[in-house]
Formats: sequence, C-alpha cells, structure tokens
Amino acid sequence: MKKEKTKNVTLEPIAEADRVPFKEKLAYGIGGLMDGGGVSMMSCVMLAYMTKNGIAMTLASTIMMIAKFWDAITDPFMGFISDNTRGKWGRRKPYMFWGGISLLLCIFLVFLPVREWGMSVGGFTAYIILMYLLWNTCSTVTQVPYCSMASDITPSFRERNNANTVKLVFTAIASGLGYVLPLVFIEALTNPDGTGFLFVPQLSSTQFWLCMSLVFGTLFGGGLVICGIFVKERIKPKTPKKHFNLKQFANSYAVPYKNRSYRWHIVMYVTAFICMDIISALAVYYATDVWHGYELFGMKMSSLFIIAPMMVAAVVMFPLARVMMDKKSKQFAFRMGLPFYIGGGIMLAAMDPSWAPPILVPIVALIMGLGFGGAQMMPWIIFPDTVDVAEMATGQRPTGTYSGMMTLARKVGGGLGVGMVGWVIGALGYVSNDSNDPAAYVQQSDAVLLTVRLTLGISVAVFITIALIASFRYKITSAKLTRIRYFIEARKSGKALTDEESAEREALIAELYGKVDPADVVDPTVAVDDEGNLIESAPETDIVEGVEDAIEEIAVTDDEIAQNEVVDVENDDKTTVLPKED
Repeated sequence: MKKEKTKNVTLEPIAEADRVPFKEKLAYGIGGLMDGGGVSMMSCVMLAYMTKNGIAMTLASTIMMIAKFWDAITDPFMGFISDNTRGKWGRRKPYMFWGGISLLLCIFLVFLPVREWGMSVGGFTAYIILMYLLWNTCSTVTQVPYCSMASDITPSFRERNNANTVKLVFTAIASGLGYVLPLVFIEALTNPDGTGFLFVPQLSSTQFWLCMSLVFGTLFGGGLVICGIFVKERIKPKTPKKHFNLKQFANSYAVPYKNRSYRWHIVMYVTAFICMDIISALAVYYATDVWHGYELFGMKMSSLFIIAPMMVAAVVMFPLARVMMDKKSKQFAFRMGLPFYIGGGIMLAAMDPSWAPPILVPIVALIMGLGFGGAQMMPWIIFPDTVDVAEMATGQRPTGTYSGMMTLARKVGGGLGVGMVGWVIGALGYVSNDSNDPAAYVQQSDAVLLTVRLTLGISVAVFITIALIASFRYKITSAKLTRIRYFIEARKSGKALTDEESAEREALIAELYGKVDPADVVDPTVAVDDEGNLIESAPETDIVEGVEDAIEEIAVTDDEIAQNEVVDVENDDKTTVLPKED
C-alpha cells in the first residue's frame, strides 16, 4: 500500500470571500431541520399510523415502497433541474423557499383525519397513497437543492466543515424531535387506557393531525424558507447549463457511482440510516406489543424508552465526534462508536420480557446511541469532499446530481428496509386494527413478537457491520483535500503543473476517484454568465486571483499532517508530494 508524503507549509487565512458569517451558518442550520427530522418523522410514525387506521401491515409497507420508487425518478430529476438552474437567486435557493411553503401545506393533507370523518379503509388507502407521494415530491424539491448547499456554500473545506457542523446541531435537534414527538403523539392517539402519554393528553384523530401539522410544518417548512432567503451560494457554475436529454438523464443515475470515494460514502450513509429507519419503525411494535403490559417509571412501556435514550447519547457524542474529526479523520469519527451500536442492537433482540427487567430497555438503547451519534453526524460532512474529488477528476461539479442520488439512496434504502420489515411481520400474521378506534389494542401471536425482536437485532448487526467495513475503505483525508483544492483551481486557471504535480494529481485520482471516463471531462476554464450562456473568455486576472485564493487553502498544520499519516519532506527549500514506496 502506498502512502503519501506531503509538505508542511505556512498556514494562511481563509480567503475573505470564502468566509461564511455565523448568522448565515445559523440560517443554513435552520434549513437542516427538515433534513434531520423529515425522514425520521415519517419513518417512525407512518407505518404505525397506517396500521392503526386499518391498513394491513403488508399493504402499508407496500405503500411506503411505492413512494420510494417514485423517488427513484424525482430525486435525480430534481438534481438535474437544480444543477441547470441559473438566475440571481442561484441554483438552490428558489426551490428551498417555495418548496418550504409547499411542505407546510402538504403535511396538513397527509395527516388529515379522514377516517374519523367517516372514510372507509379502502378510501383511506387510496388517499394516503396520493398524499404520501405528494409529501415525497415536496421533500425532493427541497432536499436535493438543500443538500447540494453542503458543497456550494463555500469552496473552503474548512469553512464547509464549520458550516456543516452548525447545521448538524440543528439536524440533531430536528432528528430528536422527529423521532420523539411523533411517537409521543401516536402513543397519545393509540393509548387504549384513554389517559394520553407523558405531557400529552389523549388525542383524537383531529388533534393528532393538528399537532403533527402545526409543529412539524412550521419547523420544516419555515426553516427552509429562512435558509432560502439568507444563505449564499459562493460556488458559481462554471459550465453551460444542459438541455434535458432522456438518455443522458438515465445515464446520470450512474455518474456519481463512478467516483470510488462517493461509492464508499454512500455505503456508510445508507446502511447507517437504513438501520435507524428500521429501529424507528419497529420501536412502536417492540414497546407496545413485545413489552405489552409492562411499566417503567410508573408509565406503560413505550417506544419513547428506546428512541429518547438513543437521541440523548447521540447528542452527547456529537462534540466528541467533532473533536475526533479534527484529530483523526471524518471516517474515524463515523466508526468509533459503531461497536456499541451493534452490541446494543443484539442485546435488545435477546432480551425477553419473561426474564429481563424493563429498565434494561432504555439502558441498552443508551448504549446504542453511542454509535448512532457519529453515524448520524458524519455523512453530510463527508459528502462535499466526494464532490471535490469529482471536480478534480472531471472538471465538473454536479453537486445536485450527487445529492439527488444520495437522497435517493437514503429514501430507497430506508423504504426497502422498512418495507421488508412490514412484509416479514405481516406474513407471520400481524393483525392490524381495522376498527374505527385507533386506540384499540390487538393481541399479537408469539411468532410475531419473536420476529419483531429478531428483525431488530439482525438488522442492526448486519447493516452497521457493513457501515463499519465501508468506513475503512473511504480514503479522503484533510491533507489530501488541500491538494485536491489546489489542483481544482489550477485546472480552472489553465495553470501548468510540474511533472511531479501531474504525477501526484493522477495518483490522487486513481486512489480516490478511479478510472475517469473521457466523456465526463469538461473544460472548467470556459466562462458562463448567470443564465448559463457562454462567454468567450474569462479575464486572466480573475483566474489568477482564484488560484491565489486556492493557494491560501494549501496549508496544513503539523497535527493535521500527523493525523492523516503523512510526513514532511524538504527538497531545496521546496516541498513536494511524492509517493512513498512500500
């Protein structure tokens, strides 16, 4: 295995134009409320909401799968639209602003209490299919452009890390709210005792609808509107906008996966989040069916005793993950707690209410959260680095396509995971509540209860192990990123590289991207205006200034060098990056 040698250069300040003011970082973070809480909200509540309103488990799972197949079309298409949008508002912001408003309206329709108003189960099934597809479409319109902002907010990877860290504080809060509050509301809706749950009294279907719509519509939709108004796009498109071509669009599904670093990143991301989707979907059944009749702290066993401790542990782990990201690497911060995640999942599956005390449930969930924190935090911090690799290799920066495929993989993976859970449990005889009272309790068979436990444990063990392995195959480091940014700006300017620099660039491409298809390579020195029209040439002085700004980023401290397994080499007062022989 070859390792790199790199230089120790004087640390220069970040270019002023690349700095993101703290107020703007806050606005960017607020936009992440939907990113952190939208999918988690639907994952933990939608399956239970449908089955408690009379839809069979297998059919409810199929509905969720239909929505994900719809995403397979809309997510990449939205990425193409966003990448090829030009205007004074930028490529991403218009969709966040108007999409945020549409989300606020859409969530009111999804949870409309039509069953309470007399709609049959068949009518409700057709209604929820249409509304769930509408919700996923509105989510796509906002989330693909918003996720692209993780890369487009600034060319400085240090400032990106800072901005994305602020964002992750908000996504962590939203994730906690998205997992916990819907479970509180659904417990208050379905509690057969009629006593409500925790601080929420017993809810009717109408009250449940208003709680879900007002709370999450305001948080998710309002956050995106704020982000669309106040956040700037500092990376401008350097290539002409493309006209839609169906064949090229179909081929665009594969483009991001030519990037080796992106592939391993997607494996890390999807497996970690599939696991959480499965846990959140099963939590209601694990608590209310497997542990039915048991109490903890004077309350009936609830899914909250699983999700809340995980969220608390995750929040505690976020600062540690941020420190480890700086001292070690992003992939190390991702994987450091995963063994706890695996062990906790297996323990939840092994515990039988006949011998295990109920207090073990939140304790084990807390242990799982030690791994959940890093797995939840790091993928979107890693994502912009994979786009940098693509730009170095091809001259293109198709952030929208990359984020579109990332959100698609997330949604399809989660949908398949939750869908398989529903199909397995449904096939073994899960009995849905087909009465008009969502609070009515239905006793499940021992086979179903055992399946819920085993599905939870096996899913965690398998998916998190895959994520752990993938993190060791992801090779981008901070030291490599400084060189990647140098080569990107040098290529944009037409600056000639030395033979040693050319060899270094090719080595980085081979390691981090893989084989480059010549058809994917573009000339980034071609200038375009805000509408995507070609300009004959860009002023050379502007190009040189761009390189000078990039050079300010070609600086790493001794600590950064050490943490990425690199060493200093002095060569006649010049320092170069050379391959180190095994």
